[in-house]
Amino acid sequence: RPRPDALGRLVRLKGFAWLATRSRQQVHAALAGTQFTLSPGPPWWAAVPRHMWPDGLAEELRADQAAWDEEHGDRRTELVCIGRELDH
Repeated sequence: RPRPDALGRLVRLKGFAWLATRSRQQVHAALAGTQFTLSPGPPWWAAVPRHMWPDGLAEELRADQAAWDEEHGDRRTELVCIGRELDH
C-alpha cells in the first residue's frame, strides 16, 4: 500500500538515532518499502563509564571532532534517506 504525502517518495531509510526517552541507548531505524522498524542499539559511549571503554577509544573520539560533543558526547542522529524526487 503506497504511503501518502511527504513519506510517499521515500524508498529506503537506515541509520541510528538519539531519542529523548532513551538517552543511554541508541535506536536503530530502518525503512524498506512499507516496513518501518525501530530496534534497540548499543549504549552510547557517553553513557558508559570511561574505565569500561576499550583501549584507544577516547583518543579516537577526540581525533574525530564530528564524533564527540562536549555536552552530549557521541549522542546524535544519522539517517540515510533514499527516495524518488525528494525535495530536501
